[in-house]
Amino acid sequence: MRALILAILVGLSGSASAEIFHYIDDKGRKVYVNRESQIPHQYRERVETRAEKNGGQPAPVDPQLSAFRHELNTSLNKLDEAIDDLVTPVKVLGNQVIVPVRAVYGNRSVNTRMLLDTGASGTVFHRSALKDLNGATYSAGQARVASGEMIEVQGINLDRVEIGPFKIGTTRAMVIDPVSGASHDGLLGMDFLRQVDYRIDFDNQRILWMPDRLRELEEQRADLEKKKAMDADELRASLSDSKESAD
Repeated sequence: MRALILAILVGLSGSASAEIFHYIDDKGRKVYVNRESQIPHQYRERVETRAEKNGGQPAPVDPQLSAFRHELNTSLNKLDEAIDDLVTPVKVLGNQVIVPVRAVYGNRSVNTRMLLDTGASGTVFHRSALKDLNGATYSAGQARVASGEMIEVQGINLDRVEIGPFKIGTTRAMVIDPVSGASHDGLLGMDFLRQVDYRIDFDNQRILWMPDRLRELEEQRADLEKKKAMDADELRASLSDSKESAD
């Protein structure tokens, strides 16, 4: 990405002897300045540039600078999408973390709220949460619940389970009758959790998937935001520094 941006900037080193910038403010007034750094950030997408040389004849807007800004915004949008994929809002109730999970069976799907439970070996859905799937279940024996009671357990082979950025095909899950007074639709167990890297952000009530990768994307985004805040002169200086480092 950085190489692409630097390539776009290659043509910026040949500047005009003087430049005049103007933008339209919120009141519709045209404001002229002689440095891009004097333009408020919220108006930098509305900028037109005029270079004075050869007797003050105006030159058209620098197409390479415009292309750079367009590419920069495109890159920022893609980074935002990638970052959003790695962040899932959750509901925190005391020490409980409720995670949104989509279960898919054939051409039907349901959205459920599952309790993240590192003490559960497998993922268990309450029967009522999956009723709209009309999925085929089968006997899977019995299980002992926290109260010590033995309950009947059924199994279901889901076509897909979607959790955050993950889409897990052909998932075998357990189905039990709902627990009285439960604030969730089942347990998200270690059969899924052991496969993924995640961190719970309790303060902001969200799960960060693949935190190292997320940090890299956020650092890339910060670098591009710094580029976006530069004026033309600063961009040329940055390009010059990059060329010298390469040499």
